[in-house]
Amino acid sequence: MTRPQKPALWLPALLASAAGAFAPAAYGQTCENHRPTDADGAVGVSYGAAKVSFYDSASRRARVHYALSGPHVPPAASTMQDGIPDAVVVAAQAADDALAKYDELSYVKLLSDGDSPCPSNGDSDAVDVYLTQFAAADGQALLDHCDAGPPKRCSGFVLVENDFKGGGYSSVAEGMRTVVPHELFHLVQDAYDADVERWWAEGSAQWAAKQVYPDLRDLERFLPGYFANPWRPLNIPPSGVVTDFLYATAIWPVFLNERFDVSIVRQIFEGFGPDRAGVLPTTDLVLQAQGSSLAQEFLQFAAYNAATGARAPDSGGYANAANYPLVPFKAVDASQALLVQDTGSGLGAFYYSLTADPAVELSLDADATRTAALWLPMADGKVQLDQAAPLPVVAEGDGVVVVAGQSTSRTDAHFKLNGAPSGSETTGSAGSPGAGTAATDAGEPKSSGCSFSGNTGQSAPRNGALLGFVVILLGRRRARSRLAKGPR
Repeated sequence: MTRPQKPALWLPALLASAAGAFAPAAYGQTCENHRPTDADGAVGVSYGAAKVSFYDSASRRARVHYALSGPHVPPAASTMQDGIPDAVVVAAQAADDALAKYDELSYVKLLSDGDSPCPSNGDSDAVDVYLTQFAAADGQALLDHCDAGPPKRCSGFVLVENDFKGGGYSSVAEGMRTVVPHELFHLVQDAYDADVERWWAEGSAQWAAKQVYPDLRDLERFLPGYFANPWRPLNIPPSGVVTDFLYATAIWPVFLNERFDVSIVRQIFEGFGPDRAGVLPTTDLVLQAQGSSLAQEFLQFAAYNAATGARAPDSGGYANAANYPLVPFKAVDASQALLVQDTGSGLGAFYYSLTADPAVELSLDADATRTAALWLPMADGKVQLDQAAPLPVVAEGDGVVVVAGQSTSRTDAHFKLNGAPSGSETTGSAGSPGAGTAATDAGEPKSSGCSFSGNTGQSAPRNGALLGFVVILLGRRRARSRLAKGPR
């Protein structure tokens, strides 16, 4: 049976010295973080005086470090490899599975720590996974050293919870398979740009981990964090330590993957460059190359999010729509001339349900570069995505109006949803009063959206003709991959 390899202490030191002497890339670079095996520990986590061992994965691409005593020791159960804790073996297997999947998806290789300027690089150039006892987390990716950039490209290592007690997982194995792929994808991200916006970093890591183990449901567990707040701009999470929203933004790469193909997420990372344009402007360029745009796809995304859970139709929308949570619908009286007067900001979405009996002509009074709307009929409580129509439209029966942002601009975007008996004159879609004015309230919205501050990119380009959008909405029906998943 395989046993933990015991490092020869003098040899790694000699090799590290040689690497420092013959690897010019290391010159001028600083050590970003120490390791739990170092005297100073890593971000307050140290193995201290405990004896430490390690276990190399089958591919030798990952090395799992673990304490043999003290608070960081993993559970003692050893049924998979003689003398090796099962938690260690599963962590190594999860690392191999993740790295193999990311290779299959054509992501760049993790940057090596072989020329690390730090006191330790784990005694090999394999990616290092340290099992530790967290106080209030279950994983963290840390940088080892970085190129100057931009973009800032870095090598790193990860810390992973040692026992997952009280973490909401059914077993240590589930915890390892959930967290290890997520944290390793952060190192993949760091090989493109370590300064990527956090919402995209966490959301895409959730999505990537689901690619590795599609049967796990960590992604789904977090989705209510976004679906309960669809008015909030996708790229502006709430202030403070709020992980739910960050992880729930995984629904955006899920959507992109299902609308196009699995390579679309990688293309966004490949689009990062020294201009620091931001995730969403980069996404817009990638989508333009696909014949679409960020504005067009966000409206489609908002429509997909209306058709989930009990509202999911028999066809169309997300492949796993029935298992996703519901966005809140606000009921409005279709007999009123002014159905809704509201304010959005950035890429957020609002949902207004109504019954048009008799038929009502719906129109949106808004700046078309900031806001667009669709009518989605409903039948037997299910959203009929294949009958989506842009406003103005004659609506009849039950349905929902989806109003979605078309720009990343953070100023107020006022809009009015108008209704009139079918055949009468409507207000049209003139620019709304005050659209584009400076935000005055960065807090939570009262009736819906407001203004927000945060790390966003530049404004998205003007939206194309909505009729063209509907053609794409009805016409794009690609085979879907099952995706989405991740940890902390």
